[in-house]
Amino acid sequence: MGCAGDGAPGPLGERDPHPLLPGHRAHEHRRRVTRVARGLVLALAAWLVAFAVHTAEPAGYDFIALYATARLVATGHGGEVTDPAAQFGMEHAILSERTVFLFDPNVPALALLMAPLGALPYTPAYAAMLTLGVAALLGAAALLAPLAAAEQRARLLPFALLAPPSLIALVEGQTTPFVLLALAASLRAPPFWSGALLGATALRPQLLPLFAIVALTRRGTAAGFAAALVAVATLSLAVAGVDGLARYPLLVSLAAEQLRPGELGLPALARRGLGPDAVLNAALTLAAAAIAAVVIVRRSRDVSSRTVDASPWSLLTAPHALLHDGVVAYPAIAAAATGTRATALWVGSSVVVALVQQAGVPLAPLWLLALALGPRRAIRP
Repeated sequence: MGCAGDGAPGPLGERDPHPLLPGHRAHEHRRRVTRVARGLVLALAAWLVAFAVHTAEPAGYDFIALYATARLVATGHGGEVTDPAAQFGMEHAILSERTVFLFDPNVPALALLMAPLGALPYTPAYAAMLTLGVAALLGAAALLAPLAAAEQRARLLPFALLAPPSLIALVEGQTTPFVLLALAASLRAPPFWSGALLGATALRPQLLPLFAIVALTRRGTAAGFAAALVAVATLSLAVAGVDGLARYPLLVSLAAEQLRPGELGLPALARRGLGPDAVLNAALTLAAAAIAAVVIVRRSRDVSSRTVDASPWSLLTAPHALLHDGVVAYPAIAAAATGTRATALWVGSSVVVALVQQAGVPLAPLWLLALALGPRRAIRP
């Protein structure tokens, strides 16, 4: 029998793991505490910035539309959540300075889920939504971290919370942080629940089609996805009724035809030159989605990899997607963080492109296309 230490030493990575040594256990504990504290400080910074910006001019942001439909449900008028006139009337009653109406294409089920917020006064409701949004971004960052190279993960946390798309989503009080959290969680979930989480993209209906294709490529995820859609449809029917649900497709089509500054999709980019015709919009959207679906299916075989690949493509093929929707591309950015240079390139360029896009120069679609076609780390199913 040999004594301890006999034989050739193995590679460094095969020696006793640090946690077995008391000194190293304390060091690892301090590192974990530091990481948690850093995340909480960044989360607090994001919360304070968003709250200060939003409360300076609350009538100018999307949350008023979400809050208005939630308040309709909370006050017993759920059947009117898909009625544009009722939506705008409630918005104006909440904040009289709200004079511009933008169609709210969210599913009626969302208004039901947000009804507890609709029962609160406006500012506390926004504060609650903001807190949930920051928590969703923080949770998504933790779930997406394994997609990046180990040494790059700490560098991505400030980006996840403070990048322009994140701050815009928080200021607007939008649902996109929750969509991102669902996508991130789907990467680690069993097939059925992975499909159900992909179905949560119904919170942003314009992003749903490509994730539907991803979910339907495997039987287990397809079952979960179908169950999620049935749940959303059932809740929507319960809150809006048959007549209210019948009005919903018109509301979605009106929202899809909007052409606002900062649009991220290729169909919107083409429409700026070709015109706003509704048939053209539908044709461009279908063509872009078909091309994207082929690229996604051919590039990878497992659902997790296809979900990451679909994250930028879902924005590129959407008939209507704005900068706050850009958080949905974070899985692809994390997977592209293969080294220091790649991380600096994608993170730095994304911030610059977002600012340029916000200024009215449509660079974001081209940047998203480069991200969608660029290299990334292999993803373990």
